Amino acid sequence: MKKVMILFGKSDWKKAKPFSNKDYQYSYEYFYDLCQKNSIQMYRASYEWYDYKKHIFKYAWIYEGEGANWKKVHNIIPDLIYDKTKARLETYFKKELMSERYSFINDLSFTRIIDDKFITSLIFPQWSKKSWVISSKKELELILPKLHSSKIVIKPISESGGKDVQIIKKSEALRVADIGKEYLVQEFIDSSKGVPGVSKKMHDLRLVFVNDKIIYAYIREPKKGSFLANLAQGGSLIIVPKNKLPKNLQPIIKSANEIFATFSPRVYSMDFMFDEKGKPWIVELNSMPGLFFTPEEKPHMIEMYKALLEAFKNKLSN
Repeated sequence: MKKVMILFGKSDWKKAKPFSNKDYQYSYEYFYDLCQKNSIQMYRASYEWYDYKKHIFKYAWIYEGEGANWKKVHNIIPDLIYDKTKARLETYFKKELMSERYSFINDLSFTRIIDDKFITSLIFPQWSKKSWVISSKKELELILPKLHSSKIVIKPISESGGKDVQIIKKSEALRVADIGKEYLVQEFIDSSKGVPGVSKKMHDLRLVFVNDKIIYAYIREPKKGSFLANLAQGGSLIIVPKNKLPKNLQPIIKSANEIFATFSPRVYSMDFMFDEKGKPWIVELNSMPGLFFTPEEKPHMIEMYKALLEAFKNKLSN
């Protein structure tokens, strides 16, 4: 039986169980059970549990199938690593060392490219708001005359989940902006008219891909008084049937498939906003769409898991 390790961030090995959220745990158990029925044993480990001298994972969690429990195991040598770590310089460096011995999904170069919002804005200039990298208010002051929206967006280059995103009035930016590290600055996209043919409310739209195929799509609407639609920021989720997606997304999808064709398999998502004229803009890409599914997403859970399972099989066979 082949071994696939899901690699995640920092964690306390002394915890009694790997998950504190039962819904989150259920999603992983369902996926692990599906993999086991297809001759793939899944493991779960922090990158901190890797022994860089012996090139093994000292510790990992394993789930042994429906009705069984999670248990701790030791000294694992996986056949493949599925990367679910957050974008951090420390983890990039450590994953590079692991990649000398192990294959990754996604390819580490692909992960670095699409998790960097500045790079993706350069890859898709026709559908991305121009971005400037700043690290001080003095640099922000130089950029402000080039921004023509009444609000501006200041966001981290690599974070996800809406973390540290600032949406502020341009006229107040120098007074209220918090610039303590490198950020991107962009014009604000007024998405208040919604997704054409789908929603009339402020939104963003996410497409989840495995290779060239859209597995599912959903819109996220921010809670009242907020511009951030991320679920982590209190947004709500509505599944969008693939046949209802706006037609003007097709050139962007086609371009992404052509640009990323050399990276296979690849698992990622693209987030969009539509301006007041209905034009789609790429907000960001994410190399690690979640394996946890909300109740609204459950009908698409099995399709995503099967596509990911096929990606594992293809990579393992090569």
